[in-house]
Amino acid sequence: MRSHYYGGGGKLRRSRTRAFHVEKAEFRCCRCKSIVGVNIEMGTAHRNHCPLCLWSRHVDTKPGNRASNCHGGMAPVGLAFARKGADKFGRPRTGDVMLVHVCQSCRAVNLNRIAGDDCPEAIMAVFTRSLGLAASDRERLASQGAVLLPAGDEEELRVSLYGKFV
Repeated sequence: MRSHYYGGGGKLRRSRTRAFHVEKAEFRCCRCKSIVGVNIEMGTAHRNHCPLCLWSRHVDTKPGNRASNCHGGMAPVGLAFARKGADKFGRPRTGDVMLVHVCQSCRAVNLNRIAGDDCPEAIMAVFTRSLGLAASDRERLASQGAVLLPAGDEEELRVSLYGKFV
């Protein structure tokens, strides 16, 4: 069976129960050069972004499949909430916070769930930068399924990252 490699060193093999499983689960960030490991307890079973600078590498065509041939660096350009249905009053539920990445090589747009060890200050910096994006850029991202958080969602984002303070 053929092995697949990506980035700085995650060796992947096909498995009968899953499309791929990771044998060596660390890589070097394409942006800040930090060594990044996988920590399943932190929600990072399919990690492909750095918890410090939040940059990613274009390795997936679908979450966790490591099937992309691009391997370009992916800049974090904004945040989105994963929307998961409606509550009992018909209001949309807010799901996990997602990083919106744009590949610097092929311009593909990917959403990646943040993990428990991602730097909250870096996440807030991405949010702040995204507020300055041109309306045309926000519309282009939305047309590709990435609706960026508006300024009005800042409090909800802070609660999601830091918890609710009484």
